[in-house]
Amino acid sequence: MGSRETKGGTALSEHQDVPRDDFSLPEYAESRGARLDRILARASDAPLRTKNHLELLENGPRTYDDWLAAISRAKRWIHLDNYIFQNDATGQRFASALSEKAQEGVRVRVLHDWFGCMDVPRSFWQSLREAGVEVRAVNPPTLGTPFGTIRRDHRKLIAVDGEYASTGGVCISDGWLVISPETDLPYRDTAVSIHGPAVADVERAFAEVWAETGEPLSGEEELPQPEQIPSAGEQSVRVIIQEPRRMRTLRLLQLLTAGVEKRLWVTDAYFLSMPILTQSLMAAAKDGVDVRVLVPATNDLPWIGTLSRTGYRQFLQSGVRIFEYGGPMIHAKTVVADGWWSKVGSTNLNVSSLFANWEIDLVAEDPGFATQMERLFEDDIANAREVRLIKTGQRQEVRPERPVDTANRDVRRGVVGSGSGSGGTVARVGLAALQKSGAPLRTHEHALAAATSGTLLGASLLGLRFPRLVALPLAAVGAIFGGLGLVRAVRSSFSRYASMPGPVLLGSDGNAKDGPSKE
Repeated sequence: MGSRETKGGTALSEHQDVPRDDFSLPEYAESRGARLDRILARASDAPLRTKNHLELLENGPRTYDDWLAAISRAKRWIHLDNYIFQNDATGQRFASALSEKAQEGVRVRVLHDWFGCMDVPRSFWQSLREAGVEVRAVNPPTLGTPFGTIRRDHRKLIAVDGEYASTGGVCISDGWLVISPETDLPYRDTAVSIHGPAVADVERAFAEVWAETGEPLSGEEELPQPEQIPSAGEQSVRVIIQEPRRMRTLRLLQLLTAGVEKRLWVTDAYFLSMPILTQSLMAAAKDGVDVRVLVPATNDLPWIGTLSRTGYRQFLQSGVRIFEYGGPMIHAKTVVADGWWSKVGSTNLNVSSLFANWEIDLVAEDPGFATQMERLFEDDIANAREVRLIKTGQRQEVRPERPVDTANRDVRRGVVGSGSGSGGTVARVGLAALQKSGAPLRTHEHALAAATSGTLLGASLLGLRFPRLVALPLAAVGAIFGGLGLVRAVRSSFSRYASMPGPVLLGSDGNAKDGPSKE
């Protein structure tokens, strides 16, 4: 087997070639019955929906064409929820299409994350509203819950007329159109379109967050039940509706990775996995499963990429193979295993996505779709470099096969990445630095833990030398948050008191009568 050429013209060594030998279903999938379905449904709170048709959408341009075509066909309603909706050429394309439909009488509702769209001018949203589009921001900062803003609406979904839905990692921004002039490789991402009963679950996911931001959807027509949607194909799927603190995607992944027999291929943009998932991947690799993780070589959040690399050693020592995509960025959040099940969605394998955010993922239990996913993974691997443990004297060094082409970073200038892993990692490391026990820090977190501890020590020494300089800001912050907490507690008490039924009084005849009039 000789070398072969990638899109960018770089020769790949033969050990990077990915053989496709045995794609038969694993035994646990062939014998799957009601019991396994029940276990997976309980873990994910997502029943299996049959008779669907799925279409894999590769990269921004293909995804945008599919979404805009669905918008153009809309007759009754359009529900769009995206973490990033930029005011650029791509954003204007969508704004024009949505506004046109709203003016035709179609009910158009848009959700966007407050933080993800923080740099979008108010005039952009106002123009949509003037055209008849209902627009709401998810989880903006409030005085009553200042720390609640750590929760982000990281979803990317669209649902139209109860007939079409789509989800994945693609945001609405020119950044998803980038192609590297050096390698001819695109900004990689993955989405999926859905026809069939599973569309109802995507509609429900939108409706639940819409209700979080104001008045809920009023018409039952816009909340179709799965049995009301006609069959569209033969593919079986689950729609995992992840909400803050629910960890539904994590629970499902934990179960499925425990049962993997042959292959487990993961693509992730911000790979700072939680310890429980790290251990699952490492245990599978030690048990002989072909575990591969594909991440960006040049990350749109460079410090996350650096931290991710410092955690490679433990994976490589366990037998996990790690590849770095050579294009501008790979933003996909996908998993495919054993030629049977696969995941496409918005959830990164890190603390923020798995624990704190609103996310949505489609998990397909279908060999045909899994084969498409594996071929897509192989295409990406063909344009990636492998990272290996190289023995140098008495030590083993983590070393990629070839240098990173940093020219790709200039191509991405102005690209907005979702970066949902950063806040969760900082919060976890900061907490762990102050605790004696608990989950051990991953290797890639030690550097950040040291920096956090050093900053804390420096602030303490500064306080000793200049006590007033530190005391005044601390007092101000304490007064603000203490006052907000007190106001919130008083409001809650009054709310509970107002909701309590009034006293029941007995009349002279022994029968109950109304309490005192408040008029």
